[in-house]
Amino acid sequence: MPHTEKIASQTEASRFPLPNLLPEIKTNPSEPFYHFISGGAGVGKSLLINSIKQVITLYYRNDDVDAFNNLFLATSPNEKVVSRALDSCSGTKSKATITYMLTQAQNLQHKKTQNMQYLLKLCTETKYIVSHNIAVPDGISNGSPCILKKVIYGQLCEKGNREQIPIRAYVQFEKETTGEKTRQKLKNIIQADGIVDKTWTPIQRICRSFSLNENTHIQVTRNQLPLLPSNAQTIHCSQSCTYKNILVFITKNLSRKLLYTAFSRVESLQGLHISGIYKKPIRATIENDPSLREMIRMRSEAQLQFSLTFPEEVKNDENIIALFHNVRSLNLHFPNVCSDRTLLACDIIMLAETWSQPADRYEIDNFTIVYRTDCASTKRKAFGTLIYVKSALLPHINILFQNESISGTNHSTVVALTVCSKTVIMVYKSPKCQWLVLQQQLQQAINTSLQNNVHEIAIMGDFNIKYQVSDPNFKNLNEFMIQNNCLMILDPTKVSTDHNSLIDLCFSTNPQTNSFIFESATSDHKPIWIELSNP
Repeated sequence: MPHTEKIASQTEASRFPLPNLLPEIKTNPSEPFYHFISGGAGVGKSLLINSIKQVITLYYRNDDVDAFNNLFLATSPNEKVVSRALDSCSGTKSKATITYMLTQAQNLQHKKTQNMQYLLKLCTETKYIVSHNIAVPDGISNGSPCILKKVIYGQLCEKGNREQIPIRAYVQFEKETTGEKTRQKLKNIIQADGIVDKTWTPIQRICRSFSLNENTHIQVTRNQLPLLPSNAQTIHCSQSCTYKNILVFITKNLSRKLLYTAFSRVESLQGLHISGIYKKPIRATIENDPSLREMIRMRSEAQLQFSLTFPEEVKNDENIIALFHNVRSLNLHFPNVCSDRTLLACDIIMLAETWSQPADRYEIDNFTIVYRTDCASTKRKAFGTLIYVKSALLPHINILFQNESISGTNHSTVVALTVCSKTVIMVYKSPKCQWLVLQQQLQQAINTSLQNNVHEIAIMGDFNIKYQVSDPNFKNLNEFMIQNNCLMILDPTKVSTDHNSLIDLCFSTNPQTNSFIFESATSDHKPIWIELSNP
């Protein structure tokens, strides 16, 4: 490359090589290379421009980041404008004091002004990040990378202020889904601004307040576009981000941890570029690295024990797996149920609160629905029950008892079925349903099983009664179960809901019955399941 000595001798150019590269080549051209770089050779210009656009430069110091971004913006040939912040001051101070405070605020770094620059340099087709949480559910949050596409000018609704200023910036995020809800919400504004591209998202001015120092109670409120240039970033700010290409400037004060943070921002080794003298960091030892000490301690003294047991791990031809789950709307989560290997490994699947309606279809391959209740009204409610049985097991299944009690919004369901000389009773009681109602249903189901000479009984479901010795309802439930030779077989130290309660319970006349609590990705209730031996 021509005149490399001159470029290397310039302090500024050596610190910020990329934005200085094109002007230097243009003013001191080597004819063949300039012909290539200017597009005469077909691809040279596009390759260089793309490289400069795509690379993210990482520095340790904020000053270097600001200097690089300023230089990059200054050398860009694209449309530029400066968005000046509108500052106001609160507090009962004199006019002279307020004027002084506002002047002081103009000179503060954006780190001290809620990431709101006083003079924000805007340049189209340049990288920026959103500096505040604008619409987090929509993906527009602090640090979201984007490309500035267009700036809209207008007047703020302030008395006596008719100045035309940048009031809105249209940006394009990396993912098209980011900002989707915002674009829909502001579609009238987008149309009025004449924006055709459906992936451009409007970013409007916001207000944020900050103090000049800890010793003053005067607050400065700044009105500005929440954007920051991001062709260069500090290593600290780049955490949690991933880029295809990065250029890391190494200085002597970069620690091993900072080097790791910087180098791990890039997707592959091919995209990592280093400027400066790289010295291999000192290898971590127990003496100099507390993180390594903690990792060794955890491996030797605090290993995590996986507590979940999967039905598919214990399933064989000689046992029956029965699972109960308050699914919290099968209508909403049916695709999840159909793809859940844990549920599909069970022989009997009992679901409560399906929110189903009679016209809904919930067929699962290799399973048959043997019991179903739906919402009576057209409005879906926390109601409905479904029991699936493996189709191959169907000849061995017999529904002995079924009973529903409905009184307004209170209801309870008890279904008893026999399988391989054992009875499984499914229970669901709504929170406000009286225990006495469920007690009568359970007693009838147990008596029916005994009358059919089936004495091994397992009762499982959502009782909506907390497992607490001091709870009167649980005391009544437990006494009833003991009277019928049933014992609690779930681990009482565990919980069955995300609210740290144990209300999904399991009792059995056989205390050796294996029972487990699993996890759910869709419901605040956890599935419970039991393993029944097949004689």
